[in-house]
Amino acid sequence: MDFETEAGILQYLQSHDKTRGIVAVKKLSGGNANYVYRGTIAEPRTDLFGGRSTVVIKHAADHSASQRQMALYIDRMVFEQTVLGIVADASDNKNNNNNKEDENIETANVKVPRVLYWDHENNIVIQEDAGMKSTHLKEFISSHAQPPSPRLAKEIGSSLGEFIARLHLYGFCHRSELYPNKMANTEALSLSRLILYDRFPKAASKYMKDQPQFDRDVIDLASKWGGDRLMNEPETLAHGDFWPGNFLVDSATGEGNEITIKHMYIVDWEMSRYAPAAMDLGQFIAEAFSLNKYRHPCEELMTSFLEAYCKIYGDRLTTTDLKTAVIHCGGHLMSWTPYTGWFKEDEGHDAKTKEITLIGAEFIKRAWIEDWAWVRQETAFRVMVDHLKL
Repeated sequence: MDFETEAGILQYLQSHDKTRGIVAVKKLSGGNANYVYRGTIAEPRTDLFGGRSTVVIKHAADHSASQRQMALYIDRMVFEQTVLGIVADASDNKNNNNNKEDENIETANVKVPRVLYWDHENNIVIQEDAGMKSTHLKEFISSHAQPPSPRLAKEIGSSLGEFIARLHLYGFCHRSELYPNKMANTEALSLSRLILYDRFPKAASKYMKDQPQFDRDVIDLASKWGGDRLMNEPETLAHGDFWPGNFLVDSATGEGNEITIKHMYIVDWEMSRYAPAAMDLGQFIAEAFSLNKYRHPCEELMTSFLEAYCKIYGDRLTTTDLKTAVIHCGGHLMSWTPYTGWFKEDEGHDAKTKEITLIGAEFIKRAWIEDWAWVRQETAFRVMVDHLKL
């Protein structure tokens, strides 16, 4: 069967008793690593996926769904199912002998999809659907004619900051149970190093030829330092790909066209692993920085995220974590922002690529030399600077 097509995945579903109730599938956009479909259940009932009328079906192949030439490790979905179970069980108090509410990872409006069916042999999973009208956060903010209100940006940022802090705290407290036997995921660590830390020196080289030698040297030094931290410091359970494209938003419009968030689902956990917590922060801030710069002003999204995070995980934060987060952010701005649709080829692409590359390089240099006064003045990381009293 060809699991890369709607016809093939439907044939598979119709050939298994547990999935035969799914009568139609539609391929969803946005899947980079995996083939993703929405399945429709004609006659919902409680003994079939809990009475749901739609579900999400994912298939992991040995290559990227969006770039067939890019090989991927086939067992990545095993780690996703493992961590989704960890988060769900913690939030449902199934992992906690003492039934501690503060062990919950999910928040009032930030959830993970429940796993409803898992075929390891064929690498097919069926998960809870975030909603027919849900859209990822990057699209959610970009598609509106007006910037998100400060209230809305703060609500989103605070909720996401609280969620990822709870995940990091849980992973830190339960490390002996989860690492390395369940969540080492060395393949994800190696892939992350390859596509970020090993990549940003090359991304910088074209646009930094006229920069001081020290600035160019710092890029190489920070690349190795960050990559080594990633591979060798299993601090806590991290998402590993914590960016707005992996946050599915289901919203509602109330009186006066005021937008409210019903819930957000955090998806695509194949890169989850034990690693430095600060790298999740750096990736999120880089993407939120790009939303703020290229789409709509949303400074509150960044600051409220870090404020909520520091309230929960702040006791464990160090200057090294701040340094890691800012370097990771800068590297992401150089390596990914110019090549992921933030600006188009006909909009002065080369000039804009140089601009964001030099911005990312400045982030890296200032973090490397620990110029926290600059970081505090120029970036949202001032929240962490103030928290650490630097």
